[in-house]
Amino acid sequence: MAKKRKKDKEEKQEYEFKPPEFDEKEFLLKELRDTKTVIMTVGYAAVFGIVAGVLTSINELLAWVGLGLLVGGVISLKYLYPRLKIDTSTFQKKNWAGNVLWFFTTFLAVWILTLNFPFTDHADPSVTEVTVWIQRGTNSTAPDYNLTAIDYKYVDSAGTYMWISRWGGSLESVLYASASYTVNITAKVADNGKLSTVRVSVDGADYATMSPEGDHRFGYSVTGDLIESSSLSFTIVATDSVGHEKIFTPVSGIPVSG
Repeated sequence: MAKKRKKDKEEKQEYEFKPPEFDEKEFLLKELRDTKTVIMTVGYAAVFGIVAGVLTSINELLAWVGLGLLVGGVISLKYLYPRLKIDTSTFQKKNWAGNVLWFFTTFLAVWILTLNFPFTDHADPSVTEVTVWIQRGTNSTAPDYNLTAIDYKYVDSAGTYMWISRWGGSLESVLYASASYTVNITAKVADNGKLSTVRVSVDGADYATMSPEGDHRFGYSVTGDLIESSSLSFTIVATDSVGHEKIFTPVSGIPVSG
């Protein structure tokens, strides 16, 4: 019995692990094939993404065609690789999944890129941070201070936009229909491309060009005697270089005293 145990122990000691032989040439060929496949897939997807972007730029309804190109491009990979002399006979599921992922992400990235500035412009300009500055003269009924800023803001309690005096107080008796009162209508106007014109119509009058004031702000000044109604109302129209237009009109006017 002791001899048997000794024999088993000797057999265990004689066992030696031998790793499989590493084929360096085969490994390098596989790496080169995988790298070539990724490069070809990315380039192929970029072409499809550009085509989808051009079609969508022509007509936004053609975005459905873009989605069709995405699906068709993924399916066509199976037929593309043999034409590029890429051996797919040893491809595993992970190889196909990886290439499909490369195509999908590249296609979407290029498609989205072509739909944004500087390639295309699909967005309207924005008109925000509207403020009316009122410079008062020597009217005896006016308050002691001479300058008021009135901001157009959303008020949660009212559930709507309203004119709010920046330094508090009522809007009544702030603006008079007098030549000694100067009203400067200002707004921040921006676009993801290039603005063409920023115009304003005061109390339904003809549109006039607003002047740049820096930091994307535009302004237009009128005197109080040019305000013909009991409240100051206006409309700002911003147009970009490709014709997109934003029309801004406050929901309420600023009271004007006679």
